[in-house]
Amino acid sequence: MNDIFPDKFTPLERSVVGEAANLLGLLSSAGITVGELYVHHRQASPTSTYDSFVAALTLLYGAGVLDYEDQTVRLTQCSSA
Repeated sequence: MNDIFPDKFTPLERSVVGEAANLLGLLSSAGITVGELYVHHRQASPTSTYDSFVAALTLLYGAGVLDYEDQTVRLTQCSSA
């Protein structure tokens, strides 16, 4: 499994944080299914594993960046206070 943060031996693209950044680039506010997101992610990062994809998705969801509703993942709508 990939390390969470990049370090001397783990490049950014092989870390969970790097994969999360890649997922953010693939997401939009319109929403996409997890399966479709994984297909797009594998095309962008062919060396990525499913475990690292899920870890990155979990990191983004836990941080409140993603919403999951009606079997689609989308960026959280930020409201101005």
